[in-house]
Amino acid sequence: MPAPAPTAAIDVVDESNEPIGTAQRREVLPEGLNFRTVHVLVTDEDGELLLQRLGPRNDRHPHLWGSSVAGYLWAGENYAAGARRRLAEELGVEGDPEFIGVTPMRDERSIKFIGVFHASVARAAPHIQDPGHIEALNWLAPTELIEALRLEPEVFTASLAHVVNFAMSDGRFTFG
Repeated sequence: MPAPAPTAAIDVVDESNEPIGTAQRREVLPEGLNFRTVHVLVTDEDGELLLQRLGPRNDRHPHLWGSSVAGYLWAGENYAAGARRRLAEELGVEGDPEFIGVTPMRDERSIKFIGVFHASVARAAPHIQDPGHIEALNWLAPTELIEALRLEPEVFTASLAHVVNFAMSDGRFTFG
């Protein structure tokens, strides 16, 4: 099942992340509607984090580096199902990622509620499934990522920085 297209129905949620209706994906940001997404932080056996560089046809953030896996949830889909779906769709990896938590983030006039997960995989396992969506993959050591986020924030999505900070806060997630 592919990612929600611009015309696909996704849940609209209130400020408490409770569903209050649905809208087409392309409507949520222009109309300032709150919605849900999922991010999976994928690490290898050495504790390095996989990043994806978004492809040129992405409607948002083309050519920027983002989370290992990220995407909108379908209407009625829960975070865990969305994490499993996107992990398979984007990287060809099957599994049940570990839930870290949900974090709200301002996105234009909307609040997106990001379900954050972690998956540990063999370095050779992930493969780009849709080269138009994902341009490249890169593994980074935790210290390299933190330094890069500090020195070159413009090459990363704001969501990646937010998700990494959230995941690492209070010891929810550690690399390696």
